[in-house]
Amino acid sequence: MLTGKKPFTVGSGIKTGMNILIDNPAQLGSDILVDCVAAASLYPLPCIVADMGTATVMTVVTKPKNIIGGVIIPGVKTSLSALVERTAQLPQVSIEVPKKPIGSNTVDCMKSGIVYGTAGMIDGIIERFEEELGEKCFVVATGGMSPEIVKHTRHKIEYNQTLLLRGLYILYNKNL
Repeated sequence: MLTGKKPFTVGSGIKTGMNILIDNPAQLGSDILVDCVAAASLYPLPCIVADMGTATVMTVVTKPKNIIGGVIIPGVKTSLSALVERTAQLPQVSIEVPKKPIGSNTVDCMKSGIVYGTAGMIDGIIERFEEELGEKCFVVATGGMSPEIVKHTRHKIEYNQTLLLRGLYILYNKNL
């Protein structure tokens, strides 16, 4: 131990202040739990937390701080990699917004598909979640691909770069 302090580990037995109401709470990723703890403390509920990393995980937190479930979809880079690896003639492209949604060449078509397609998928999931809940949700996004994608969704989504760190801080203080 470099600091003389025992490391804080997010796992079973820690106090979170959350009710995990999914079929198997042990399957909830620690990172998603930490994101939800922060979101429930910072934003109005119900809230949808979108963590856009290798996978895009969208989790619903309802009142009073209940994690009820969500969706897991391929992340932006994961989708693009699969597209390039599984097709014979599509090139590797950078993830950036093309000049317009309707591409007129292969590279722009791929860029448009990955950015606007992901944004549209997120919009569609938000609509389905809100329909199931019967109310509007606050939506917050975090993770590496969030800043680029949320600019192109039709729903208002707040980007929070430090959501995970804030959640860790909250959990640390709850478990002193």
